[in-house]
Amino acid sequence: MRKYSIAAVLIGMAVVIGVPEPVTAHETDQFSLPLDKPFADMGDLLDAAHLRMVQRAVDRANAEIRRTLEQRQTPAIRKRLASLQSQEYLVQQAYKALNDAFTDALDIEAALARSWGEAHYPGQYVRYDPPRWIYADAQAWLDPRRLITVWRSSTIKAHGVYFGSDKLSHFHHMGRFYYSAWRENLAAGMSEEEAVANVVRRYSSGGPLGENGLLGFVATGVYSNADLVANYTGFKFYRNLTEPVTLKGKVCPPLCVRVGNYWRINDHVRPESGWFGAFISDHWNEALNPNRYDVTLRADVKRGIEKRADTILAFWTQRDGRPAEAAYYDTLAKQLSTYYGEAYGYSTGGDTLFTIGNTVIPAIGASR
Repeated sequence: MRKYSIAAVLIGMAVVIGVPEPVTAHETDQFSLPLDKPFADMGDLLDAAHLRMVQRAVDRANAEIRRTLEQRQTPAIRKRLASLQSQEYLVQQAYKALNDAFTDALDIEAALARSWGEAHYPGQYVRYDPPRWIYADAQAWLDPRRLITVWRSSTIKAHGVYFGSDKLSHFHHMGRFYYSAWRENLAAGMSEEEAVANVVRRYSSGGPLGENGLLGFVATGVYSNADLVANYTGFKFYRNLTEPVTLKGKVCPPLCVRVGNYWRINDHVRPESGWFGAFISDHWNEALNPNRYDVTLRADVKRGIEKRADTILAFWTQRDGRPAEAAYYDTLAKQLSTYYGEAYGYSTGGDTLFTIGNTVIPAIGASR
């Protein structure tokens, strides 16, 4: 089908630009969503796009395996064969299907903005970028962070979840960096639990390139808990290429399995099967899993949310069918503070985060 041709644009790419870590600073706003028409669910598209990513990895690995098997099986060739049949080689080949992190985010936005969306999903939003978002008045004109947040990420819907398109870049790129750091930790002698915990800490609060540092709070004044879950599930995606992983509290089979010397894609990884939905959850949504804000932004962001209170509640109750009860949203935010019981770097910084329950609904009551 024609709509799947966009997959090549969504995750088409070149090589990672010459920096050792990805640099993304796109921001998104799920507090400013429209009521005039519904969102198209892009789940089938993401299934197909990521299937192509996995298929490319399998095809490349199998081609190299075939060439290696045709050679005389010396110790060096057998070592080469083992490398080609490894998880790491499949991860490398999958990641080569992507562009650098910044361009990946721009490519996704550009792809979703094209006319194919109107043609295939008439009367629905394929993406939504609000004319005025909650950060519009949250930074002084001379604040250098305005230059970073000029790159906005639209809200999209996939597998029933509304999230910023930037989450896909986090999933692709930060997930890969989590994976590499995890392997390094295991090689250094850490246990599985220690290795994962170290990666989570490093990319949340434990290093200059974490969410608390240059990849988030320092650069933008925003500590995105949702970004960290996209990173974490991206890490699980790369591991899931060849091993079972736990997603949404359920053990999911590997995406690829070995048959003899060769890899094949597992039976559940098919277009329109919903397989990629296992990686997406409300954790990716910044209204349901709210951000921590720098002291210079907090008051203005809160006012921006309160100004939209009626529209915000109408969207989540009328468009998404959720209850109009403060306790529901506060309980949900608490549940989303872990990934189904797994730590991912969630932080409040000691502040009360702005939820629909504690900010939106009280603002509506105060105005009546």
